Amino acid sequence: MLAKSIGLAATVLTLSSLGFSVLGSTPLLILRHDVPMDGRFIRQVFHYCYRVVAVFAITATIAHTASERIGLAVGLGAIALLALAMHQWLLRRLDTLRLTMYEGSGDPLAIRRFRQLHAGAIGLNFAQLVAMISGLTQVTL
Repeated sequence: MLAKSIGLAATVLTLSSLGFSVLGSTPLLILRHDVPMDGRFIRQVFHYCYRVVAVFAITATIAHTASERIGLAVGLGAIALLALAMHQWLLRRLDTLRLTMYEGSGDPLAIRRFRQLHAGAIGLNFAQLVAMISGLTQVTL
């Protein structure tokens, strides 16, 4: 019974974290990136969002595995793996682009690529959120 309760709580927290990631980072697309703080702030938002999603999804995976809900465990495990992979992949690229965005008068191509990565990450998080919601409608908690 405890594993089911922890699994439910961790699943809700994973869902909430993904929702916050999408809703919290979308308004940041309007930033002009004319100061280094803009890029640093966006990087930190993704850093913490991916970490939080990974921790809650791993917790949910372990709890659902313990309560023999393999379908939920596999789905949440996939979300955890994607969050960990995106954390490494996205942040490395954002850091590389941030170095060139603010040199001299700024590199417009680097700023454009930074925005594309930002928008792509939001799109991926939204796709995960939709997949998780649709998956949860198919199971009974």
